[in-house]
Amino acid sequence: MKKTKYKAAVIGLGRIGAQEELYRKEVQPGTHAGAFSGNSRIILAGLADLDPKKLAAAKKLFPKALLFSSAEKMLKEVKPDIVSVAVPVEGHLPMVELASQYGARAIICEKPITPTIGQAKQMIGVCKKSNSLLFVNHTRRFDTLLNKVRDEIQAGKIGKLVQTTGYYYNGLFNNGTHLVDLLRFFLGDIDWLWAKENKETRKAELINDLNVDAVLHFKSGVRAVLQSLPANYVLMEVYFYGQKGAFFLRDSCYKVEYRKLAPHKYYKGYEQLSPAKQSKGEIRSFMPSMAENVVRCLDSKAKPASSGQDGLAVLKVLDCLKQSARQGGKIIKLN
Repeated sequence: MKKTKYKAAVIGLGRIGAQEELYRKEVQPGTHAGAFSGNSRIILAGLADLDPKKLAAAKKLFPKALLFSSAEKMLKEVKPDIVSVAVPVEGHLPMVELASQYGARAIICEKPITPTIGQAKQMIGVCKKSNSLLFVNHTRRFDTLLNKVRDEIQAGKIGKLVQTTGYYYNGLFNNGTHLVDLLRFFLGDIDWLWAKENKETRKAELINDLNVDAVLHFKSGVRAVLQSLPANYVLMEVYFYGQKGAFFLRDSCYKVEYRKLAPHKYYKGYEQLSPAKQSKGEIRSFMPSMAENVVRCLDSKAKPASSGQDGLAVLKVLDCLKQSARQGGKIIKLN
């Protein structure tokens, strides 16, 4: 039944959960709590974390929400329709299971979905059994502009795709998750891949993660190159080259640049990307679009823009990239 307003709760009040003050105003809301608080169809009803300092900080930012040191107690008392799980990845499965047990109709899990493929399948099964919609917060899938660019590429605006290059930073299983998901979103399923670890771009603190440079071969025939950057770059960009032109997703994919092929200025019989370009987009938060998609799906029973199955598919790719890198660049086929 469609509701006028939905109650939401957040489990985990770290950087992506509720620490809104860590984000400049241009990209706020930057958190799950901020996204829910700013949506007219959602009431931010509860916040849970084991850390009293994080609870106190969240209370200043979201004074109307009830605070809990126990996620289970919050779920019992608040009875939220929507639950965000923003705890470290090891806690994703137990918290999603808990939220589904207490009747959450929509559950948003941070990326990557789980540490292992087996756990991801278990999470999907749990939510299917409880009829809970499972979202994975691959934020760019929710964005209207990026969806439009994807539609234009698939409609042939730049002709048949011939090459794609993507850049990420700060860990394959961290920010690399977003890039792999975005490439799958635009290009479809992956056929095979190979990867090599890049220790020059790896941050020393990435004890349980790695940076890889890689080639992904998609079933459509398109190849994409992944290149890692040092953590201080804070950059994720993707370049799509087609037979008629190119799309460039710049500035962490906030901005989109379109350029078509034109006769070369200096070499007769050749073409180049036209100096004239069409640019769209501005610095913004992707989080409100996530909240809007959750409301839309609850209203209409539509499929989440970023589902548990999408999260599982990305995790399989990440796992294969890691395997390939650990085996010195072995080509790995994906089922």
